Amino acid sequence: MERAKSFPEEPREIRLRHKRLRDGMSCKEAEKASQVICEKLSEADWYAACNWIYGYYPLGREVDCLSFLRKALEEGKRVALPRTEQDSLRVGERRMDFYEITSPEQVAEGKFGVLEPNVKCPLVQEEDAIVLVPGVVFDRMGNRYGYGKGYYDRYFARFPKLYKLALSYEHQLEEELWVSETDVKMDGIYTERQCYLLAERTGERHGITGNL
Repeated sequence: MERAKSFPEEPREIRLRHKRLRDGMSCKEAEKASQVICEKLSEADWYAACNWIYGYYPLGREVDCLSFLRKALEEGKRVALPRTEQDSLRVGERRMDFYEITSPEQVAEGKFGVLEPNVKCPLVQEEDAIVLVPGVVFDRMGNRYGYGKGYYDRYFARFPKLYKLALSYEHQLEEELWVSETDVKMDGIYTERQCYLLAERTGERHGITGNL
């Protein structure tokens, strides 16, 4: 796809720069910012109304949402985590799906060293859910760069009604990223400083009425 405007950096360069910046955070810095973000999630209006939360197990210095997921499980929410497997319909490609957990300890090491739901966890295809999305860098319009594998974009193409909330450190935000037609925008972004509601749709179906 031809770009409508020029950008000073290639997507690969932007990913590398932000990954270095994020990985250069101290453990204490990442823990403090992650805790603030988890507190914001717990206080959000949508949290009381939702039944399903799709989260993730953090890799490296990604925002750690595990304390929030534990709280959600304790309070009766249903929680699912992603797992990738060989796609039976596409040779050589892997496919991501979400599987329900009843404890964050129901995981095993999967591809790329990521902790994923173990094989006993049931598949979930719930469309009325909040999805917490990790990433390497985001922009203020909701665009996202992950690790370049396209797992989340392909998943959201299959389940477009899911409400997508990115978890990011404030320094992971760029003003604008170049994206393709297949890249899926986030509906909102949580950082340690602010919550950004980005979707044109209000999210009323999920209890989001203008403020996160």
